[in-house]
Amino acid sequence: MLLTISIIVILGIFLNELSKKYSLESLIYKRNFSKNLVEIGEEFDVECIVENKKMLPVTFLQINEEYPSIIEYKNRAFTKKTLETMLHSMTMIILPYQRVKRKYKVSASKRGRYLCKDVSLITGDILGLKVFNETLPFLQEIVVFPRSISLDEELIPYGDFYGDISVKRWIIEDPIVTVGIREYTGTEPQKTIHWPSSLKGGRLMVKKFDYTTDNKVMLVLNVESYKPFWTSIDHVKIEKCISFVRVIAEELEEKGISYGFESNGQIMGESNDKVIMPGWGSQHFNDIIERLGRIDYSINIQFENMILDIITMNIKYGTYIMVMPYILDEYVEPINILSNQCEKFIIISIEGNNMGLLNDKIIKYVKRGDES
Repeated sequence: MLLTISIIVILGIFLNELSKKYSLESLIYKRNFSKNLVEIGEEFDVECIVENKKMLPVTFLQINEEYPSIIEYKNRAFTKKTLETMLHSMTMIILPYQRVKRKYKVSASKRGRYLCKDVSLITGDILGLKVFNETLPFLQEIVVFPRSISLDEELIPYGDFYGDISVKRWIIEDPIVTVGIREYTGTEPQKTIHWPSSLKGGRLMVKKFDYTTDNKVMLVLNVESYKPFWTSIDHVKIEKCISFVRVIAEELEEKGISYGFESNGQIMGESNDKVIMPGWGSQHFNDIIERLGRIDYSINIQFENMILDIITMNIKYGTYIMVMPYILDEYVEPINILSNQCEKFIIISIEGNNMGLLNDKIIKYVKRGDES
């Protein structure tokens, strides 16, 4: 009996020493995201896989994953949040040569580009007398797109505080090429009715228009709130501007109008000197809203200098649509100069300051409630 106990004790000590030496040996951890480009609130999967590729069991394993605080778990999970980060912990036992897979549904609550960083593996010996820790370097990226909002509900023409004029009228240039005739649906302006065809066919017909081939739109986003920009950053107004650009891009994409994008905001995780030239199609649209998701509140050039660079480059677009939180004094002259170099120029500013100093040819919009 004593011999048996002695053998068990010796064997236990031996296994415990082995576990001390090899607890983290041949222990593989992987983490996969089902997607890394997501909408706000959109669910996606985080899959964690742990493999024990040795003969010894892992009697205790705690996995601590660090995420940005905007990540929210939909399943039951042990999480702890701070202002900037969220710690997700899992505890498990893994048998020899066992593979454990856990999948969680998560979502992101705020626009931006976020990095999911290091993962910590904590284990111990069989007797629980000693703890071992290993940090695995991870750098996985999640880009959250801006919200899509209603232009008609959010904007009002500057100087007409009581009208409810659809802003869609300036997204599409006035068509000048008639390419055919189609049946009247009830939504077209009366001036487009083609009376000879209507009388001949016994039902109302309207002209079908196309747009000039040089009808290109350049969307320009300014994220500068104050001067110098680092003294104060108006996060709420900048986010609203980013959402405005997205919904305008959606309208242009739907209508098949060529559009590009440029901003003075730093693009996190990408080169900051890229301009997306006018184009059209699902991939083009996705490139732009991903860029909108990546935009930071810091600037790489003052907005007035950005406008002057556009003027100097002398690239002609039929329409410019500029979106910004404020029209600062320094912007007025460059904007007026550029507006004289294109067919149509639209300004959307969250606040209406300095609107009256802009050229009369510029179509001006402000956020509802900020008309002054």
